[in-house]
Amino acid sequence: MKRHVFSIALVGLLVLTNQARALQATQPNTTQPAVQHLKATVTGVEGLVQVRSAETQPWQRAQVGIVVNEQAEFRTGPKSAVRFVIPPDQTVTLDRLGTVKVLEAVSDGGKLKTNLGMKYGRTRYDIEAAGREHDSTITSPSNTLAVRGTKVSVLDQRPFPAEAVSLTGRAEFRDFKKRTFLGGQGAKAKITTEKPSAAEFALSETVVDPTIALARTTSEDRLVEALLSTGAVVSFDFEKGIKVIRGGRPLTDRELIPTLPGRLDFVLRWHGDADLNLAVVEPGGTGSGKGTIVLPIGGLDIIPSGGQTGFDHRGGKNGGMEVVFWPRTFPAGLYSASIINANNVDIPATLDVFVNGKRVGIQYFDPVTQKFVNTKTSTIQSTVVPKALKDIEAVPAGMVDLSGVRAAAVRVQSTGRSGKR
Repeated sequence: MKRHVFSIALVGLLVLTNQARALQATQPNTTQPAVQHLKATVTGVEGLVQVRSAETQPWQRAQVGIVVNEQAEFRTGPKSAVRFVIPPDQTVTLDRLGTVKVLEAVSDGGKLKTNLGMKYGRTRYDIEAAGREHDSTITSPSNTLAVRGTKVSVLDQRPFPAEAVSLTGRAEFRDFKKRTFLGGQGAKAKITTEKPSAAEFALSETVVDPTIALARTTSEDRLVEALLSTGAVVSFDFEKGIKVIRGGRPLTDRELIPTLPGRLDFVLRWHGDADLNLAVVEPGGTGSGKGTIVLPIGGLDIIPSGGQTGFDHRGGKNGGMEVVFWPRTFPAGLYSASIINANNVDIPATLDVFVNGKRVGIQYFDPVTQKFVNTKTSTIQSTVVPKALKDIEAVPAGMVDLSGVRAAAVRVQSTGRSGKR
C-alpha cells in the first residue's frame, strides 16, 4: 500500500514540474536583458570631417554633439581628425585621410560588442575595461585587431604594410598569414603584416633606415637650406611623420633651379598666409594599387617608383612652396598634379614642372568645363579656392605627358652629362 502511494505522489510531482516548465516558457524572461543598440556621439572635430548615417545617405559636415547609430561612417580630409565615444567606456579617434564605419555597437547581456570597419587610414581605439566584458574589433582590408580593454592604434594605408600598436594592454592581431598577440600590462608593442610577431618587428627597428625623413639626399638638403636662407624654420612632426617648414618665402626661379632635387620636379609656389599641399599622381593612376600618389604626409611621401616629397611647407605671411620629385629615373606616361587648400581664403599660386632642370609644358585644368585644356603652358597661374565640403579630394591643377621623356633622362644619367648635377 505504501509503495502505491509513493508511485502516485511521484507521478503527480512530475506532472506539476512539466506544467511549471511550460508556464515558464510562455512567460517573458525578465532576468535576461535584451540586446541594446548603442549610439556614438562626436566629441571632437578638427579640419575637414564628414559623416553619413548609412551608405545610401549623403555626406554632411561633422560637428561636436552629433549622435549617430550603427552603420554610420566617418571620413577625414588632410590635417583633419574626428573623435567619437560609444558609451560607456569606448573612445575612437580617426586621423587624417581616413574612413571608418561603425558596423556594430551593442550591449548584449552586459557584454559590449563593437566592430569598426576601416577602409583606410589610422584609427586609435581606447577602451577603459573596468568591470566590463568587451568583444571589440577593428577590421581593415589587410588585418583584424581584437581589443580586450586596452588602447590600440591601427594603420592601413597602401602600398605600405598595415600595422597595429598596443599602447597599454594586450590585443590579438590577425591577417591572412598569422594570428598572434601583442602587448601586455603597461607595455607598448607594435606589429605589421610583414613581420611574424611583435618581437620580430622590434628587432627590425633596431636598424636605422637611411630613407627616413631627416636622413635624405644632399640635393634635397640644398633646397631646404635655400628656404632657410629666406627666414624659414624647419622642424619634424612626429605625429604626421614628415619634415615641416614654416615661414620664409617661395624661391625665385634663379634660386630654385640650381637646388632642384630631382630629374623630374613638380613645384608649387604660393603667396599668402595659407597652407597648401601638392599631390602628384604618377602614370597608372590611383586605381593601380601601387601607391601612385605622392602627398606631404608620412607614409605617402615616398612611393616605390622613387617619387617623393621632402617636406610639408605649412606657409607663413609670405607664402610657401612644395616640391614633388623623382631623384633619378621616373616612369614614362601621363602625370597629374592637384592642389589641396584647406584654408578659408583664396590663394594665388603657380605650378611648374621641370625635367633635368628645364621647364616642360603643362596642360591646365579648366574649372568651368571641368576638363584639361590641350594647349600647353610653361607655368600654371591660378587662384586656389578653399576646398568644397562635398569633395575632400585634391582639386586638379595640371597634367603633363612624359611618355617620350624617360629614355632621354636615363641616357643623361648614364653618360654623366647632366647640366644639373
